[in-house]
Amino acid sequence: MKTEISQTYLIDANVLFSAFISGKAIYPLLFTTYSIYVPDFTFLELEKYKQRILRKTKLPEDEFQEFVLRLLKKVTVIPNLLLSQASLTKAYKLCQEIDEKDTVYVAAAIELKLTLITSDKRLYSGLKADGFSQVMLLGDVINTLKKDN
Repeated sequence: MKTEISQTYLIDANVLFSAFISGKAIYPLLFTTYSIYVPDFTFLELEKYKQRILRKTKLPEDEFQEFVLRLLKKVTVIPNLLLSQASLTKAYKLCQEIDEKDTVYVAAAIELKLTLITSDKRLYSGLKADGFSQVMLLGDVINTLKKDN
C-alpha cells in the first residue's frame, strides 16, 4: 500500500479532538484536501472522552453527530490487525519514553509509510529527537493549507 506522502496522512486522536471541539472550517478542508487515515484505536479514545467533547462543543448531540459524520466521511480506518509486530515493536521503542499510548499511531505510520499529524508537541519533539521523520505538527499542516487556499 504505497501512497504519496504529501497527499496522505495519518492523524492521531488529538487532531480529531481539535477538529470536533473547534468546529473551524479549516478542519473539513483538511479532511477533504488530503487522504486521512486513522487507526481503529482512535475511536476507543474518542468514545472515552465523548461527553467531555460534547460539553466543549456546546452543540446538541444530534448536531455534533452530523458534524462528525461529515468530517469522517472520507477517513480511512486502519484495523489494528494490519499492523505488523515489527512496526509495533519499532513504534514502542520510539514511544516508550514519550507516551506508550501513542505506539499504535506511530506503528501505523511506519507500516503504511505515512506521515503522522499530531498536535502533541511532546510526541513530535520526542520522535524527532529519536530520528523519526514521519511526523508533522497539526499547526504546520494547517498553515500549509491556508497558504494553498
